[in-house]
Amino acid sequence: MLSHTAGKAPHTVTTAGAAWLGAAHLIVDAVCVASVLRAAPPSDSIVSSALAFVLGYDLLAFAGQAPFGWLADRLGLRRGAALAGLLCTAAALLAGRSSVLAVVLIAGVGNALFHVGAGAIVLAGSRGRAAPAGVFVAPGALGLGIGLMLGRKFLTVPLWPWLFAIGAAMVVVLLVAKIPSREQPLSVDTVGPPAHGRREIVTVATLLGLSVAVRSLAGTVGCDACPRGFFLTLALPFSAFAGKLTGGFLADRLGWIDVSIAALVASAPLMAFSGGDVWLALPGVLIFQMTMPVTLAAMMRLMPARPGFGFGLLCVALVAGTLPAYLPGGWRPQGVPLLLLVLSSAATLYLALRRLLTPRRSRIVSSLASGPSTLCGDNP
Repeated sequence: MLSHTAGKAPHTVTTAGAAWLGAAHLIVDAVCVASVLRAAPPSDSIVSSALAFVLGYDLLAFAGQAPFGWLADRLGLRRGAALAGLLCTAAALLAGRSSVLAVVLIAGVGNALFHVGAGAIVLAGSRGRAAPAGVFVAPGALGLGIGLMLGRKFLTVPLWPWLFAIGAAMVVVLLVAKIPSREQPLSVDTVGPPAHGRREIVTVATLLGLSVAVRSLAGTVGCDACPRGFFLTLALPFSAFAGKLTGGFLADRLGWIDVSIAALVASAPLMAFSGGDVWLALPGVLIFQMTMPVTLAAMMRLMPARPGFGFGLLCVALVAGTLPAYLPGGWRPQGVPLLLLVLSSAATLYLALRRLLTPRRSRIVSSLASGPSTLCGDNP
């Protein structure tokens, strides 16, 4: 039985609602990134202060999601967290370049609050499927790309019109996030194992986190050899968007383990040995990103009463994985080391999904042996 989220307002959405929240996700990421980049010092300033501010924003926006997610779950403030995140996003935009530190702090907190609030709403309404998570997270890749262009290339384009988009996003959150009129437990077949021991939760969550962290590092350096230019600036976000969007649907249809492992194994040589050929690297990135919805949905199955915290934990792993590449003297593997990284992520994810999904299969076999079963539906 799926545990009720501890709190006063267990808001959820349908898959269509997840698409609307995904559009809001695009807006938040675009505005936050553009605001931080425009407020940051020039990239050639002393001691790479620009990089320090950007990394500070990333750490706050991603690592901050775990504690904010725990609070949102604990207090029942999913929709409230998403709305607060949008308000902070607007405040960061309005702050402009008046205070770099203020922009970084406000944008980072706003991004973290929106992600865990809206992400928890989507995961809580997903009924154990990966597709809604992909529908929600995919537009964020486009938002990141737009934010990078507005913050680095199109500096004369004003940001204030995005205030109207933020206002529209707030209306979306208010309209699509609903409290179910009748709380009904979801079937065991829909949500997976009814309960996990603490040790099992820690083990599977650690495996999922390691897989995401390794995958994050690989994704960060996967296109290092590609020639920089406007085409790559556009193509990378669209490739990531397409992979995240389609991955959840394919995984629900064909099986979480089969799609995830096939995607990582297929993408590994494309990313590792592209040699700067964008027509090899970009398909590799697209296929590589297909596993993200599965890891989010897997964390929801593992901790169904804590969707915000589970979402936040994986985001902590995501930013932790990028640190080896960006810290001074950073490690940016290519070739065989990158191939081994992606394959190790596949192996870790396989172990996590097997541990998570096998108990349910065992119960199905047991129930079939003892008599007719009422369970129905697709096995992820």
